[in-house]
Amino acid sequence: MTTVSLTLPDELAKRLPADTSARQRVVELGLREWRIVEALEAYQRGEGTLAYAAERAEVSLREMIISARVRSILPQVNPSSLTLEAAAQL
Repeated sequence: MTTVSLTLPDELAKRLPADTSARQRVVELGLREWRIVEALEAYQRGEGTLAYAAERAEVSLREMIISARVRSILPQVNPSSLTLEAAAQL
């Protein structure tokens, strides 16, 4: 295990749990969320598919779809690849 030292604003430091294992969990959850946000931002810039974003964030496609919806990120669709029926639904 590696020890990491961080400098945090007082207000943020006060909100961290006292228990070391709980602090580790906070960091794990924060890193996971950060990976999702970074991957979705790349997706919005056109850097790959939503499936690629999920892979990049190390989460399932299903979870990435839910994360995108929660953030009101709509799927990027190439209209030329749609059937007439699917295009009518957009």
